[in-house]
Amino acid sequence: MERTAVLLVILNLWTSGLALNCRVVPGSLKQIDVGNGQVFGVNSADEIFTLYSGTWTRLSGSLKHVSVGPAGVWGVNANNYIYRLDNGDWVPVNGQLKQVDAGGTVSPAGVNMFDDIYCLQGGQGASWTNLPGKLKYYSCGPNSCWGVNSGNQIYIMKGVTSNTCAGSLKWEQVPGSLSMIEVSTDGKVYGVNSIGDMYTREGITSANPTGTGWRQVQFGQKVKHVSYDLGHLWVIGTDNSIMDCTE
Repeated sequence: MERTAVLLVILNLWTSGLALNCRVVPGSLKQIDVGNGQVFGVNSADEIFTLYSGTWTRLSGSLKHVSVGPAGVWGVNANNYIYRLDNGDWVPVNGQLKQVDAGGTVSPAGVNMFDDIYCLQGGQGASWTNLPGKLKYYSCGPNSCWGVNSGNQIYIMKGVTSNTCAGSLKWEQVPGSLSMIEVSTDGKVYGVNSIGDMYTREGITSANPTGTGWRQVQFGQKVKHVSYDLGHLWVIGTDNSIMDCTE
């Protein structure tokens, strides 16, 4: 990615009558994750980047998916091997996953190539806990974890805490259809469906982690990945373009 001036554009986007101000961020990424005020992403060549002082900085290593959150910075490579960023170095972690999420309070979670679901209780050196069921994508937040299966059905796992990464072990299906889903550090839920439309879950509280319903986020183009943190909605278009949106 070249260091260029950020092009600020106001896109004609509306959610509940509120305009989203979106700036097109120079560069190209296939996946992005934001959390704890940090931004990480990987491009189509599996190169790893983080946004530092408004400029993309390339990190060493090669990952197909990266995640940042309360559990730290984690990633998986093309061979599904797991890594954790520790003092600037990617440290290998036992196990294999195709997608990992660092949004839980202290425990990362993810799914493997067989859609088996895991979380890591106790951090480095601990064993991965296998959850029942099958999911192709899994993401955790402060109140619950959300996932989607190979049929794009949506599920929530409640009761996830710093001491119980597996939660209640009872999946609850949530109406709707999404191909990927992300839970932010503050519990907001965003997802993308199979045709590139973006949705957010409304009414989520600590007392009602499931929320009340889906609302489509009207957007000027089709997208394939979203992530939210500290008032910023980061969007990856189907052409790997990057946008940073705020209300």
